[in-house]
Parts: sequence; C-alpha cells; structure tokens
Amino acid sequence: MTVAEPVVVAVADDDLGVRTTVAEILRADGYEVLEAEDGLVALAVLREHDVAVLILDIRMPHLDGIGVLDALEAPPAVLVVSAFTVDVATRARIGAKVFRFLRKPVAPLVLLQAVAEAAQRSAGPPT
Repeated sequence: MTVAEPVVVAVADDDLGVRTTVAEILRADGYEVLEAEDGLVALAVLREHDVAVLILDIRMPHLDGIGVLDALEAPPAVLVVSAFTVDVATRARIGAKVFRFLRKPVAPLVLLQAVAEAAQRSAGPPT
C-alpha cells in the first residue's frame, strides 16, 4: 500500500498571527504548509515547490496579492482571504484565477472545507 503525499498549501499573509494560526490549523489536518510573509516570498515559494493551494491575503508589503495573481499565468487553486472587501472591478480582473474569496476572520471548519475543495479541484478529475 502506498501512502499519498500530503497536499502542499502555501499561506501568504503579512500578519504573523494570522499566518501562524492558519498554518497550524492546516498542519493539524495533515497538510504540508509553506509560509510567506509577503507577495515576493509567495512567488519564490510557488517557483520552488509544487503547491496545490495558495491562501493569499490581498494587502501585503512589497507585492500585494493582486500583484501575485498578475504575476502567475497558471496559479494553483487560490483562496483569497482578506479582512477587506474586494471591489467589483478587482474581482472581475482576478476572478478567473481565484477559486474562492473568504472574509477574515475565517472559521477553522470553513477554512478546512475550502482548502479541501480547492485541493480537489487542483488535483483534477480522478483517473
């Protein structure tokens, strides 16, 4: 019997408390978690690792979440998690690259459900 590789999730958020809490919730549920404190680090993580799901804050230093999405041609499944409302024009511009928008604070069960659904989408249909 082979053991499935853990799903890799990147968490990009400049708020250390939020980033750590989200990472702990995901690790406790069996995910492998990579952390990024800003958009530039997030892009480096995505270049270096096979990430299935990206949890992305919008407002970050150096490069914001919109800039990250603009830089990615084919991003992994993206969950935008923000305390701020994403305006209609921005949603229209980035919506095709985003699996789901979530508002902070996100309840742990809601987060886990969204990540599971995004990971399933990222994996594609069963073969």
